[in-house]
Amino acid sequence: MAPLLKDVEEVMRVVLTCLPAPPYPTACGSRPSPGAHGGGGGEDRISGLPDAVLSDIVSRLPAKEAARTAALSSRLRRVWASAPLVLDDSDILRALPGGGPARFDWFGTTDAVSRAIGAHRGPIRCVRLTCCSMALAARLGVLNYWLHRLADGGAEHLVLVNCPMPNGLLLTPDVLRIASLRTLYLAFWSFPDTAGLPCGPAVFPRLQEIGLCSVVIDARDIDHLLACSPVLEKLSIIACFFVPSDVRIRSRSLQCLVLWRSLTNELAVVVAPRLQCLILWQEDPCRPDSVFITRIRIGYATVLKVLGYLEPGIHQLQIGGTVIESGTKMIPSTMVPSVKVLALKVRFGIRKEAKTLPAFLRCFPNVETLHVLSGEADEPAGKLNLKFWQEVGPIDCLETHITKVVFDRFRGERYELAFLKFILEGAIAAEAGGCVGQWRSSLRGSDAHQAEISNHGKKC
Repeated sequence: MAPLLKDVEEVMRVVLTCLPAPPYPTACGSRPSPGAHGGGGGEDRISGLPDAVLSDIVSRLPAKEAARTAALSSRLRRVWASAPLVLDDSDILRALPGGGPARFDWFGTTDAVSRAIGAHRGPIRCVRLTCCSMALAARLGVLNYWLHRLADGGAEHLVLVNCPMPNGLLLTPDVLRIASLRTLYLAFWSFPDTAGLPCGPAVFPRLQEIGLCSVVIDARDIDHLLACSPVLEKLSIIACFFVPSDVRIRSRSLQCLVLWRSLTNELAVVVAPRLQCLILWQEDPCRPDSVFITRIRIGYATVLKVLGYLEPGIHQLQIGGTVIESGTKMIPSTMVPSVKVLALKVRFGIRKEAKTLPAFLRCFPNVETLHVLSGEADEPAGKLNLKFWQEVGPIDCLETHITKVVFDRFRGERYELAFLKFILEGAIAAEAGGCVGQWRSSLRGSDAHQAEISNHGKKC
């Protein structure tokens, strides 16, 4: 298989696993046997249900099964037409005759989506399109028709994936006119140029969650999305390799920001007064060993509680106007006291990263739970022994607040053990002074090194 094809498949795997799950089980689930209800001769209790209950039942069926209920009676035909539409195109995906499991009738599936959306004139709850051909839909002009119907039907949830072969197809700006949306996930698109488009809270007044998955997008378009979404709570940027040179976050409502396996020169949390979680995992899914330096700039984020994984090897941490380096003098403006859970990915075998680690820890003086993921080093570290860490001096969070440390991918190397002894000694000293209670560390690695240590000094 060509390397490019492997890269595409890996990116698709990452993206598809990050999409919201289908709203309801598909039609391939288990069904009762024909005799499960006494051969069908029992009392018809379904017909006695109110229309509102029947409508809710029909809306929870896979699209194909819901449409079939219209053939049972004129009443169910009316109920189906008025029930909220829940459409997942994987339920109506058509395989080519004799084509094998990997070949599908993209034209037939795309046509079936058009007919399903066109035939149902009632409200729309959720549409999840991950299988039909978006290039074909755009060429035939039906993509705009779908988006207009979603806007007219008051769609609340939309997943729009450009398949079958991602190629950065330009997304029509009509997607920005579905004011009823609560969640929006886009994958494998080139985001439309928002210059000249309407901006402001009336564009997405109800949108709470946005997912940009392998989407080509400019910084100003991210600014536009945030400015248009006054109640947005979660923004996920997943597998975006053409992200702008910087990603700026200005949102008064955002609570969770995820930058997952994406590359950008700078992630700047400029103004985010309600941001509680900043989740980072910087790794190119196609080239996991590649190094891409990113500046993480934390500005106004006064309630940030969960942060990580920060990586001293690839992240340049900046708090306020100060770049955090080994030896940086800590003052209130270089600290984020609200952080309670901190995750770090460190290659202890690389001296520069190990020396930066104490500076990172001092920026978060009130951390209670520390996650440390130990990475493998490809260069010698020199004398990174216990004496090295003891000369670092006291670190507030290790001595006064931390109650739990999770050390992942523990291999039992002397660099790791030296760091563990350092934080364990600090915890014992702190407990003796009455600062810390019930301090506990969990080590997770190979079976040979699985262990737990506590403030009672159990050996690793």
